Amino acid sequence: MSMIKLNEQIAFLRKQKGLTQEELANALGVTNQAVSKWESAQCCPDIQILPDLAEIFDVSIDELVGYQSTEGLGDICLRIKDYFSSLPEKKAFENAYRIAALLHEVGSTDGYKNTLHWKEKDYSIDQVSSWGLSICSEPEGCTGRRNNAIFFSLGEGYIAPNSTQLRDLKTTMEQLSNLNMLKIVFALHGLTASNFDHYVTVDQIADAAFLNAEEVETALREIPLTVKEENGVFQYRLDGALSYIPALLSFFYKL
Repeated sequence: MSMIKLNEQIAFLRKQKGLTQEELANALGVTNQAVSKWESAQCCPDIQILPDLAEIFDVSIDELVGYQSTEGLGDICLRIKDYFSSLPEKKAFENAYRIAALLHEVGSTDGYKNTLHWKEKDYSIDQVSSWGLSICSEPEGCTGRRNNAIFFSLGEGYIAPNSTQLRDLKTTMEQLSNLNMLKIVFALHGLTASNFDHYVTVDQIADAAFLNAEEVETALREIPLTVKEENGVFQYRLDGALSYIPALLSFFYKL
């Protein structure tokens, strides 16, 4: 593997062990400032300290200085957490989606052991919010990707719905089987999904759903909504807990 910077490796292994900078400093008999300077790349630990560092972190010196990979799944998860904690505000979700798109590809190819059946992408930079349809269903689990939605289900631990949940599901599916209801749900989602503070009027919904205002008002009585009144006019958006429905329903389109 390519050599990891020693300062990054010390910080990573310290966090992996659940140690603070102070605790590491005490274990090595150095100051907090020394550990801080190591991790910020202001200086490097004395070569005589490396064996003690390796022992504390339970790695070899080669692993400590980055000549040998230390990464298992736990290490990868920790690096991911470190990466996302350093991202600018509002960037976490997009980058999480990019990783999910990559993981869908991993699941669909049995960890790249099978040939990709679509054009290979660089998920770190490529446009990834538009997709056709790819589904992989195996005993281990299922993953699907369509449009801008990605789905994962683990085979282990599956719990069948009970009778109450089945009745709730039946009611929801009956509501969504109404064509006007579907048009309005998708119209509301399209009009308001990009801004949680944005609400729309009946007329705006009617225009987007290609329905008349009376049809919209009738259907709105059956849809879970967040409502506000402004200048005597009621405005609407989908209840936040249900805003996932349009993306989820996209998996049911015909090819």
